[in-house]
Amino acid sequence: MRQVALASALAAALAVASCGGGQTRGTAFNQAWHDEDGTVLTGFQKTNGPFTVPAGVDVAVGIVAGRTIVGAPLDGGARWRYTHALDGRPAVAGTVVVGKGAGEIFALDARTGAVLWKRAAGGLLRGAGDDGKTTVVSLMSTTGVGSVVLAIAHDGVVLRQIEDEAAIGVPAIVDRFAFLPWRGRYVTVYDLGSGEEAARIALTHPTSRAFALGGALFFGEEAVTRFDERIRLAPRGGASTVTVNGAKLPAAPRWLGSGDEVLPTRAVSADEVRLYARPNARGPMGLDGGRAALAYRRLVTGLEAETGKVAWVHVGEEEILGGAAYEGGFALCGAKGTVTFLDAARGAPAGELSLGRPVDACIVQADGLRKKTVGQPPPLAESITRALELTSPELVPMQVHLLDTAARLEDDVITDLIISLAGGERGSSLLVDEARRVLAERRTGAGRMIAALNQPYDFLGGVLKSPPVGPLADALLAMRERQVAPVLARYLEDPACSADDLERAAAAIAELAGPAEVPSLLSFFAHYRGYDEEGESVARAVVHVARALVRLGQGAVVERAASDRFTSTAIKDKLAELSRPARVAL
Repeated sequence: MRQVALASALAAALAVASCGGGQTRGTAFNQAWHDEDGTVLTGFQKTNGPFTVPAGVDVAVGIVAGRTIVGAPLDGGARWRYTHALDGRPAVAGTVVVGKGAGEIFALDARTGAVLWKRAAGGLLRGAGDDGKTTVVSLMSTTGVGSVVLAIAHDGVVLRQIEDEAAIGVPAIVDRFAFLPWRGRYVTVYDLGSGEEAARIALTHPTSRAFALGGALFFGEEAVTRFDERIRLAPRGGASTVTVNGAKLPAAPRWLGSGDEVLPTRAVSADEVRLYARPNARGPMGLDGGRAALAYRRLVTGLEAETGKVAWVHVGEEEILGGAAYEGGFALCGAKGTVTFLDAARGAPAGELSLGRPVDACIVQADGLRKKTVGQPPPLAESITRALELTSPELVPMQVHLLDTAARLEDDVITDLIISLAGGERGSSLLVDEARRVLAERRTGAGRMIAALNQPYDFLGGVLKSPPVGPLADALLAMRERQVAPVLARYLEDPACSADDLERAAAAIAELAGPAEVPSLLSFFAHYRGYDEEGESVARAVVHVARALVRLGQGAVVERAASDRFTSTAIKDKLAELSRPARVAL
């Protein structure tokens, strides 16, 4: 086993003045190390476990103008502020906030903002872990190659400095053991006292983060594995693992994301569209309450963990830049500096607090937090309606997702909403096509659909938008609503009806029309059978109407038209085919 020392340039870049602690190079990050059956790991757990993982401070931390850190305890404690140059986003871990800038690394008390220590250091901050006594910090070289890990006591004494070529992600620490994820798969359990690797965990899913939560340790990114009695089964995929997969959600949001990255002081798109969930710290592995939340800019949806089904929708007043799941809920931090608490089960409000000013990025840590709801959430239909009425173009992918949820709700409010979206009366114009699709596939709300069709465009009457005739016709045809036939027949010669809507209305009439509609059908057929320049949609509408006429005993009319020199050549053959059954009957 061998640990490779960094080049002198990297050592200089990551030098720590007056370290005081031991420097280690050796075997801890050698890929030739094997413990595939978990013997060493099991022995380590028996000797040192179970660990008592201390609770971290429940806090929201915002970054302002790239150099001011503002914080507020989530239990309502006093706000605090600290100004220091920042090379990247600070890390919140355990009881500390760690920042890096201007050749200096520092730690603040997460509850009060008081400075715990400062040390000269180079490199860029990846992340940190803290157990209330010692902070472990992972730094990336400014060249992007290699890592330095510092273990620093709360009094500022450097207990250990580890240098390696491996990319070491966000660490965790319990007692004297640091848990160091590296190369996207391994977690080295490092004894800070002896400077030796005590055990190693090999995981089957991408792993660049170690973190403490709810009294347990976890490792992972989009999948998270708990450090428990099953951890020895990790190389074979048998450990306690839960996944939050955003691949099928709008913009493919991440849960935790890579811990190898150095994050900027200003929020990026991955912060504005993100999943939040809390893995169970005890009992069967899964997500707390069976819920995850998707924050999509100012829209938040509660998702059923098993199915991904939308359980509730929250429409915020500001962009969500950060957050965390706590036991029973979600704490979400917005661009105006407001932290909103939502109940996980129903999305009910559970209070809010303010950081005191707008922020460019926000980090939330919620470890032992509990919140009671302070009000009732709106019905799902109402909250979806509010979300879909927003006209911001950047929200459209999420709104399309919510439209599919709306389509499954058998509610007249939702039927009216989809009709108005499909007709361009409400919401973004970018939603019209998707709303028309959803409306055409809807199989409830026939009465509301017919009522909408009974409100045609009428400038003098104040109706300034035509209803989405085509999708309504498709839906009502699928529901076999024959009572709509006379209403649709009136649209055949409505100049405000588009060619596509006309064709779809005619297709429905072909199946639903009765004898009462024959005069309207004959009028339309006589006016349009001779036009070549009206386009293919109108030609197909004429054929649909002809099919209705044949079915209703007017086959002779269609037969004569098929041989009439004034009939469009584009439809003559089709009319002839339709009239043949009528000729045989004669």
